[in-house]
Amino acid sequence: MKSCKFRLITSVLFAGLALQSQAQVNAIDSVMNHVKGNKLSVGGYGEIGYTREFFSDNPYKYSQAGKYKNDPSHGKFDIPHAVIYLGYDFGKGWTMGTEIEFEHGGSGSSYEKEYEESGEWEHEVEKGGEVELEQFWIQKSFSRMFNLRAGHIVVPIGLTNSYHEPLNFFTVYRPEGEATILPCTWHQTGISLWGHIGQDWKYQLQFLAGLNALSFNRDNWIKKGASSAFEFEPANKYAVALRIDNYSVKGLRLGLSGYCGNSIGNTWYKRILWSQHRQFTRSRCEWNSS
Repeated sequence: MKSCKFRLITSVLFAGLALQSQAQVNAIDSVMNHVKGNKLSVGGYGEIGYTREFFSDNPYKYSQAGKYKNDPSHGKFDIPHAVIYLGYDFGKGWTMGTEIEFEHGGSGSSYEKEYEESGEWEHEVEKGGEVELEQFWIQKSFSRMFNLRAGHIVVPIGLTNSYHEPLNFFTVYRPEGEATILPCTWHQTGISLWGHIGQDWKYQLQFLAGLNALSFNRDNWIKKGASSAFEFEPANKYAVALRIDNYSVKGLRLGLSGYCGNSIGNTWYKRILWSQHRQFTRSRCEWNSS
C-alpha cells in the first residue's frame, strides 16, 4: 500500500532533522526547558499534517482485500497536537509545570468512524479531538541526582512517550508501533523520583495508579487502559514504572523502561444508595429523621 505524507510545521523541518540528536528533549524536562532563568515561563509547540492515502479506509480492507483494492484514495489535513507549556520557579528548588494539549483541533461535536464497531459512524460529543491536561505537577529539586515530582506526569514507557515532541521522531505522525498498543502520550497522576547519575546516566522511578484491564482489547492491547470514563482516575490497584537512559557514546542514547502493576479490578464499582426518611408533624412541631 502506498501513502504520501507531508509535515507542515512552523520551524524548518530539514534543520530540525539534521539536529535531531541535539533537539531531543525528554518529556520530564520539556516544560522546564523553556524557563531560561525566568520565574514565569511560557512555551509550546504545534504541528499540522497532510496525509494522502492510496488505499481504502474501509475497516474490512484487510480481511476482504480483493473487494476494496480499487477504492479511491483519500486525503486529509490534521492538527495532531497544539500544546501550551506554563512553568513557574518559586525558588529554593521548588518549581511547578503544566502542559495543556489540544488534539485534532480541540473539542466540540463531530461524526467519527468507530473501527471497533464494524466501521459504524457515530456522533461523538467532540470535534474529532480533545483537550487534555497532560502535565500538572509540583517539584522539589534537592540536587541534580535527586528530584521529587508529584502530580500529573508523563509515564516514560517506550521511546515515543519519553520523546513525543514533533521533532523527536522521523515520521509525520507518532510511530504507529507504539502509538497503537500503548497509551500515547501516556500520562497519569502519581509521584516521580528522577535524576542524573554522573554525566552518562539518567533514571526515572514512578509510583502510579494501575491500568484498567476492562479497557484492554485485542486490537490496541493496553492503549486505553490509562484512560478513565469517570471524572477521576480509579486507584484501587497500583503500579511502578522505571526508566534508565545512558549517554556514554556521544550522539547515542540507550534506554530501558519497564512497568509492573495490577490492572484487574481497577475500576469504580456500582454502588446502591439507599435512604429512608420519616417526618412527623403535629401542631406547630415537626420531627424529621433519616
